[in-house]
Amino acid sequence: MNNYVGSIGNSYLQNSSDLAEIETIKRGSKTEKEKLDKVSKEFESIFISKMLNEMEKTVDKENSLFQDSKYLDNLRSFMFNDIARTIANDERTSIGIAKQIYTQMEKTVK
Repeated sequence: MNNYVGSIGNSYLQNSSDLAEIETIKRGSKTEKEKLDKVSKEFESIFISKMLNEMEKTVDKENSLFQDSKYLDNLRSFMFNDIARTIANDERTSIGIAKQIYTQMEKTVK
């Protein structure tokens, strides 16, 4: 039960930080194309973060150096978000989702 409650809180924190980042993008960009570029990169970073979280679930934690705790789960979530943003914002490491979104949506933006 405690893990379930912790996962709900962790999910809420991550989703609220994602929404806050998108709101920051809306206010900070001057043109619609800048907003589209930033939002497409943020979408890719959210996707990568979710992928890293799912990949982490497959790791065998038996005899692990670090014991599971809600604090470590929160730290891991923040770390995955930061890694994902770094990957998505660098053209050399991006997996290409942001570029595809931008290319497709660019036609609809003035």
